[in-house]
Amino acid sequence: MYKHFDNFLEEHIAQLIDFQMKEVKWQYDYDSKPNGTQKHWHIFCGHNIDECNLNGYDFIEPIWNNIKNIDSTLELERAYLNAHTYGIEPHIHRDDGDVTLIYYPRLDWKIDWGGGTAIYNDDVTEIEKHFVNKGNRIIMFDANLPHQAQPISRLCFQLRTCIVFKTNRV
Repeated sequence: MYKHFDNFLEEHIAQLIDFQMKEVKWQYDYDSKPNGTQKHWHIFCGHNIDECNLNGYDFIEPIWNNIKNIDSTLELERAYLNAHTYGIEPHIHRDDGDVTLIYYPRLDWKIDWGGGTAIYNDDVTEIEKHFVNKGNRIIMFDANLPHQAQPISRLCFQLRTCIVFKTNRV
């Protein structure tokens, strides 16, 4: 299962989140693959919305509230912020949990900058679905599907940012 929702949030809320994401103090040291060499910018927000709010990431709560509106069976396991730049090549991977949701906050993102998300078939020989990085879009897919953040174009001098929600069904 994979799908997307455009204009996921009301415009003024999307603008606030876009602004907040540009103010974040990013940490470049995260590698989701043990002993890997593909580091990227990453910030852990929390295991639940209360923890996210206490950690200063209250701006993601409206996203979570809308997620619950589209699927009330989801329970948040963790939320985090990711960022990539040109030259960082993310690896193909599968997530823990049941459902992954990725929100693209950059309202000024240009399509020729790349940075979408590819979902692969089970044996990772073909891209089954490609989601373009588009501001105020959220994508939702089964966490066990192989996927990869797509590379950023050399034309882009910006961070490709996203807000990730790892969830389980209750």
